[in-house]
Amino acid sequence: MATMGKGMKKLAIVLLCLLTAACSSIDCPLNNRVAVVYKLKGTVSPLSDSLTVTSIRIDNNDPVLLNRVVNVDSFLLPISYNHPEDVLYFRRSNSTGWSITDTVVIEKRDAPHYESIDCSPAYFHEILNVRHTRLGIDSIVINKSKVTYDAKTPHLYIYFKYLYLE
Repeated sequence: MATMGKGMKKLAIVLLCLLTAACSSIDCPLNNRVAVVYKLKGTVSPLSDSLTVTSIRIDNNDPVLLNRVVNVDSFLLPISYNHPEDVLYFRRSNSTGWSITDTVVIEKRDAPHYESIDCSPAYFHEILNVRHTRLGIDSIVINKSKVTYDAKTPHLYIYFKYLYLE
């Protein structure tokens, strides 16, 4: 560098800094959680009953996704990335001992989403259809079919029936 002019030295330093900065930053998202946002609508919002949501898995584990929440009007649930549909059980119960369980089946299409070659892929989803039993759920409406990192916009509106059971 001793034989270079001042302008060439500055240019070499700037190029070296740019090259170093370009190679050292990995733009992997910090919040790469993909979940379905459920929003309660209708006369039963917030839900005064206890709500537990479980899911079935092929490996016979029934993980609890939401455990006995009360007075909620919205919640997030994870979505699988390797099955064409998710089967969920929504169990409502109260302090007097009654309970009612509905089955919800979400048909979806999975698509890998790449931010960078250095990052693990995330999976985005498209909700194609929702089927459910009608014991305690009146209806479920798809509000936004694309499931991405956006956890603010509700994907599904769920309308629970008003149940008076003692």
